[in-house]
Amino acid sequence: MFIFLSACSLLVPLSMIILGYTWKDKPPKDRQGSSGYRTTMSRMNDETWRYAHRCWGWINFVLGIILVILSIFILILTKDDTNFEMISVYLVFLQLG
Repeated sequence: MFIFLSACSLLVPLSMIILGYTWKDKPPKDRQGSSGYRTTMSRMNDETWRYAHRCWGWINFVLGIILVILSIFILILTKDDTNFEMISVYLVFLQLG
């Protein structure tokens, strides 16, 4: 159970790292598509679209690394706790929030 819940707890930070690394160099092509950092300002033209994804990609990448380190630290500290399942669920909700 520890391995499954640990893997679930690391899905959010790892996806942040992957998307951040990808988007800082190669933003999505379609500004009007369903993926990407889609704000009114970022969709104005191609330059602002690339700039927004470069900044947002870097932020996601750094925050993903920080979340991985904190998550692993929390999971290892609470591994033998009787409420490990609830702690890992709370950890996922905190990562999403």
